[in-house]
Amino acid sequence: MTRKIYSCITIQKELETTAERLGCKDKITYLDPILHSDPAKMNKTLQEIINSNADDEQPADEIVICVSGCGKATCNLVASTCDIIVPRTMDCIDILLSGNGQPRPKGAIFVTASWIKHMQSSTICHEKLIAEKGYDEAAKFLRQIYKGFTDFYIINTGTYDMAPVCDYISPLLKILDGRLIEIPGKFQVLEKLLSGNYDKDVIHIRKGNTLLISEFDGLRPAEIKK
Repeated sequence: MTRKIYSCITIQKELETTAERLGCKDKITYLDPILHSDPAKMNKTLQEIINSNADDEQPADEIVICVSGCGKATCNLVASTCDIIVPRTMDCIDILLSGNGQPRPKGAIFVTASWIKHMQSSTICHEKLIAEKGYDEAAKFLRQIYKGFTDFYIINTGTYDMAPVCDYISPLLKILDGRLIEIPGKFQVLEKLLSGNYDKDVIHIRKGNTLLISEFDGLRPAEIKK
């Protein structure tokens, strides 16, 4: 059976670690990081990938999409050319937290090395804002942006050096009077996806069918603390 894997760049280290441990040789392609902030465009891109599979020299029997619910980015995808496999999770954070046996903390911001790269390239990077607006104006703006969020969780997946992440986020924590808490990330669902041992944590849509939003029933996004 031929499989192809498409993934958000935010879980690259964890995905590659899992592939190496399992001896998975399936081709992994990382999606354009800009799609992470545009679920509608992500959905369109994924459908184009699925549709074009039939034109490849070696069409895949399964396409594994490591993106999950993510703002409905995978909802209504049609398995037009092959089976499609998607983690039954709300977003990339839930992928990383899967298997740790703990509920997802509410009212929190989560960070990893990959997420820090995403933050640094965003328009709300505190380093950029301080350089552009000055400390006081930037701090005022950031307090408005992060209103309701004070707890930051660094997900320890064991795949990266956490020190640079802590160093980067520290100035923002000071501005928000926030705190950084370590939480384990076992990314267990990635093992299920790459091994082919699909269970209730994996959505398996057969060729010709559609991935409906009901597949994510029972999952809830993080709540902002009052």
